[in-house]
Order: sequence, then C-alpha cells, then structure tokens
Amino acid sequence: VIVVAVVLLVYNLATFATTEPNAFQSQIFFSTLIVYVGSFIVVFFFWLTFTTLLEYIKNLNDIVASLSLIFLILVTLTPVGNVLEQQQKSEKSLLFTSLVEISAGSVLLIMFFYVTKGKVPPNHVAKLTLTYTCVIPSVYTVCLFVSFLNFTIAQLLTYSIVPIFILVRITVNKRYPENHIN
Repeated sequence: VIVVAVVLLVYNLATFATTEPNAFQSQIFFSTLIVYVGSFIVVFFFWLTFTTLLEYIKNLNDIVASLSLIFLILVTLTPVGNVLEQQQKSEKSLLFTSLVEISAGSVLLIMFFYVTKGKVPPNHVAKLTLTYTCVIPSVYTVCLFVSFLNFTIAQLLTYSIVPIFILVRITVNKRYPENHIN
C-alpha cells in the first residue's frame, strides 16, 4: 500500500522529467513537489501508526481485515486528494482531502479500540499510538472548519502535521515515560 501511494505521488513529479526543457514550468513543479512532500508525510505517519497497531492484533478476523482494507484504500487516496486540491484550489477539493484523512484516522481509531477491546493498554507505546491516531484527523478537522473562514490558511494548516507530531511525542514522553506503566 505504501508503494502504491508513493507511485501515485511520484507520478506527477515524473511527468516533469519528460517535458521539454523549454516547456518546464518551475512554479508548477515546486507546487507539485510541495504536494508530494505533504502527501508523503501523511502517508508515512498513517503507515507508522498502522504498523504499530498491528502489534496488538492477536487474531486476524473479518472485522480487522475489513477495517484494514478500508484504511489502506483511504490512505492510497491521500495523494489523489492532495493533487486534486493543488489543481482545483477549491473548497470542494479541500473537503474531499479532509474527509479522506478524517475517515482514514477514524477507521484506524475504531480498529485500535476493537483490537484492544475498548481499553488502552497500560504502556507507553499504546498511549503514543492512540495519540498519533488522533493527530491527522484532528488537523484535517480543524482545516475543514478554518476553510469556511480562510481557504489559504486552511491549506497551510495541513503542513502543521509534522510539528504537531513532534509536540505530541514530547508531551506523551513527559507524561508517560517509557519505563513507567500507568
């Protein structure tokens, strides 16, 4: 799945390599590069959280398999939504991208509580995983609401994911040290 998402991401950049040097448009290239980086970051953090969540799966049943499939399909839509947002520059494209990311995060959250039987395991990794699961959907929910006020700011907020992940990790590490079981 990560490979599919990366191929979708790279495809738009690769088209620039085949254009005539005189036809090269640097503004479009750098805009596409920024979308690539933003999409890659989202896919990376979703993948990181998903693979950590896999450690809690004791038995793979139809529910877990279905939730995983839905989640992975939504993750592969990340670059599609971001490219659409770049090309359309409209509230509808941001709405599509936001709904994809919020849905993917929600499915991951449902899966987390399903595999942990509704309880957060009393360890550092579980608390970090649960917190990470909420970051991307939270950012895109805020973006969705901000888009009604200022579309440009809403687009820029999507790039706040990395600093938020860093702040969340620092906060969780302070609150729940790795060797401390709460």
